[in-house]
Amino acid sequence: MSSHRRVKHKRKKGSTAGIIRSVKKFLTELFARSAPPKEYRPFLGPEASPEEIEQLKFENTRASKKKMHHHRSSSKRRSWLSFLSLKEFKRWQERRLEGRKRRKARRKMKARKRKHDRISRRRDFIRRFFPNYKKERAITIELAQDESEDRVKHGKYLTYTINSTILYIIAYLAVYMTYQITVLVMASRWRLDSVFFYYDLQFNDFSPLWTPLNIIIITLSGPLISLIIGILFLRLLANRFHLRKHTKLLMLWIGLHGYNLFLGAFASGTSFDEGFGYVAAWLYLNIFWKILISLVFLFLLGWIGFASASKFLDTSYSVTRVKAENKVKFLFYQSFLPWLIGGLVLFLVRIPNNVPYDTGNLITMLFAVSPMLFNRAAKPTKNFRVERKQNRIKWLIFIIMFILVLAYRLGLDNGLHVQLYYRFIFNLNITPI
Repeated sequence: MSSHRRVKHKRKKGSTAGIIRSVKKFLTELFARSAPPKEYRPFLGPEASPEEIEQLKFENTRASKKKMHHHRSSSKRRSWLSFLSLKEFKRWQERRLEGRKRRKARRKMKARKRKHDRISRRRDFIRRFFPNYKKERAITIELAQDESEDRVKHGKYLTYTINSTILYIIAYLAVYMTYQITVLVMASRWRLDSVFFYYDLQFNDFSPLWTPLNIIIITLSGPLISLIIGILFLRLLANRFHLRKHTKLLMLWIGLHGYNLFLGAFASGTSFDEGFGYVAAWLYLNIFWKILISLVFLFLLGWIGFASASKFLDTSYSVTRVKAENKVKFLFYQSFLPWLIGGLVLFLVRIPNNVPYDTGNLITMLFAVSPMLFNRAAKPTKNFRVERKQNRIKWLIFIIMFILVLAYRLGLDNGLHVQLYYRFIFNLNITPI
C-alpha cells in the first residue's frame, strides 16, 4: 500500500497541477522584488573613526560606478559582435581588403597611363625631326593559314617577280641618270662639254682643261651622289611604316642601286680602269690598296643586302610568304630573280655598246641580293593579319617602265651634246648629234 502511494505521489508530481505550480513559482520568483544588497563594512579596527568609515564608503561607491560603466560598454560591444556573426565579420573584412586592392590597382593603372602618355608625347615630338626614332620592333607572327588559300588570295610567286623586275629597271634608270647628270654638271664647272649617250657620258679627253684635281672631283661626284641616294632611300624613306607595297619596293631598289653605284662601282671601276676607277688611278693607289678597298666595299654591300631582307619581307603582304619554310623562296622570287631578269633586260637594251664598267655594276649588284637568301632570322615589321592586300600585276608601272626604257634607248641613241655654263650666268644648250 505504501508503495502504491509512493508511485501515485510520483504521478501527481508530474501531473498538470504540478506543472501549473512550477510555472507559478517561476513567475513569482521572476517578478519578485529583489532584496537590497548587503552593506559593505570593511574591518578598520576598533579604533576607526566615523570620518574614515565614511571616506571608505565614498571610495567604494566611486569604484563600483566605474566598474559598472566598464561593464555596460563591454556588454554593448559584445552585443554588437553577437549581432554580426563570425562568418559575416569575415566577409566584411574580405570585402574591405578587396576594396583596398581595387583602389590600389586603379591608382597604379592611372600612374602607368600617365607615364605611357608622357613617353608617347616625347616620342612623337622627337619623331618630327627623326622619323625612325624607336621604330616598331619586328612582329612575331603566328602562322596558321593554309598555303592553298593564300595562293588564291595573293597570287603566285611569279606575280611578285614581274612587279619587282619592273620596279628594279625603273629604279636603275633613275639612279643611273642621276649619276650621269651629276657628273655632267660637275664637268661644266670647268667648262668641259659632254656628249650624253645611252651607254656612256663622253668628254674630250685631250682638252687642256683637264687637271688631276678636277678629274678626281668629276669622277667622284657621281658615286658620291649615289651614296647619298642609297642612304636617303634605304635608311630613311624605306623605313616608314605606312608606305604602300610597291612604293616601298621601289624605294628599296633605288636605295640598293645607290649603294651599288658607290660600293660596287669602285670594284668595277678599278677592274676596268673606268668611271670610279679614275679616282683610284689618279690617287696613285697600288694594286694592294685597290683590291683591299674593293673587298671591303663589297663586304659592306653584302652586309647592307643581308640587313635589307626584313624590308623585302614587308612587301609580301602575305601571311604564308613569310613563313620560315617559304621565306627564302619568297626572297628568291622577289629579289634574286628580278636582279637576274632586270640585269639581262638592261644588258640587251644597250646592245651593241655595252660598256664593261656599267656591265660590271650590274654584276656587283649580286653582292647585295644574294645575302638576303641566307638571312633566315629576318622577320617582317608588319602584321599581315591586319594589313593584307592582293598581289596583281601592275600594268600602270609596266607602261611607265616601257616608256622610260624606250625614251632612254631611242632618245640617247645618237647622243646629246650638252653645253652648260653656270658660273656667272646660267646657259644651257642641248644639241642632238
